[in-house]
Amino acid sequence: MSIRDAAARWVSIAVIATAISIGVDSDCLAQTVVTESRRFDLRIENGRVADNVRTVQVQQGEAVELRWSADRRTVVHLHGYDIEITVNPGQAQVMAFRARASGRFPIESHGDRHTVLVYLEVHPR
Repeated sequence: MSIRDAAARWVSIAVIATAISIGVDSDCLAQTVVTESRRFDLRIENGRVADNVRTVQVQQGEAVELRWSADRRTVVHLHGYDIEITVNPGQAQVMAFRARASGRFPIESHGDRHTVLVYLEVHPR
């Protein structure tokens, strides 16, 4: 271990020890590292996304939450990320993920037919 690595380790230990001694709990330390998610509320009515929403745009690397509600039971699948949820009336469901892959990905309802509800566009940084 180099002197630089040893010094960095001691500084880290000192910071943690100081935080503990002044009463900062580990949850507080963890919360400072967590990034805020981009949240989108999407409502499916009569098999289509309400308010004429066609595209959800995010930046690559962002944490994303798609909060779905529907007027009837709907299976929703995000292609490219292979996430699938079932949304029941009166019960919102969330698709949460980190937008790692850039591109344009269809989000479809799966049932008798596969119908594109909206597209997710992940733009490179």
